[in-house]
Amino acid sequence: MAGESSEPIVVAIDGPSGVGKSVAAERLARTLGFHFAQSGAMYRAVGWLVELHDVSPRDGNRIAALVAETAIDIALRPGQSAVCVHGREISEELAGEAVGKAASAVATLPVVRQTVTAQLRRLRCQGNLVMEGRDIGTVVFPDADVKFFLDASLDVRAWRRWQEMRQAGHGDTLEEVRQAIAERDEQDRTRTLAPLVPAADAHVIDTADFSIDDVVQTMVSGTQHNILRGNG
Repeated sequence: MAGESSEPIVVAIDGPSGVGKSVAAERLARTLGFHFAQSGAMYRAVGWLVELHDVSPRDGNRIAALVAETAIDIALRPGQSAVCVHGREISEELAGEAVGKAASAVATLPVVRQTVTAQLRRLRCQGNLVMEGRDIGTVVFPDADVKFFLDASLDVRAWRRWQEMRQAGHGDTLEEVRQAIAERDEQDRTRTLAPLVPAADAHVIDTADFSIDDVVQTMVSGTQHNILRGNG
């Protein structure tokens, strides 16, 4: 598929926290042989910086200065990506609800969104790309070749995230995880700048009753159909 278009192909995948879009997007990228990137990882990197330097997530001026003096990059690899700060990979440090909450807060700041969006758009020049996040199909790549929006109920998403965190050794309770996701949903869906909504031309997939393999296969079929139709 990589050689079917003179321009890099972009597949945009959006959805709320805990819906399984990161795993599905990574597997889709591997299946298609595309690069993979998570916009949320960039916001988590900013959230991590805020936590590290004990800066209020509402202090836009201080955060802007912090971002300006910090080299945050996404290193693209076949089917995967890594977040680096000053050349050091920090992917493992970005897990956990504290960083996630800080990331959601800083993502409401225009200066952060503008900086991250510009950096994400530059990744397109590196080749065919699957990118997942919350505003990929609406803001970052509104002209993406294919757009998906994954969704599921709050209870389903909380259970999935709790299981992931338990396996990673985090001690948060199910109710704590559910509350954190509910708060993030509210913040992401109601923010004025780039709210979490499906793009008008996105394929919406409810993942609650599907295995990850089913979701990936649905996206593979949808991607192939849309790209072949576009080339026709």
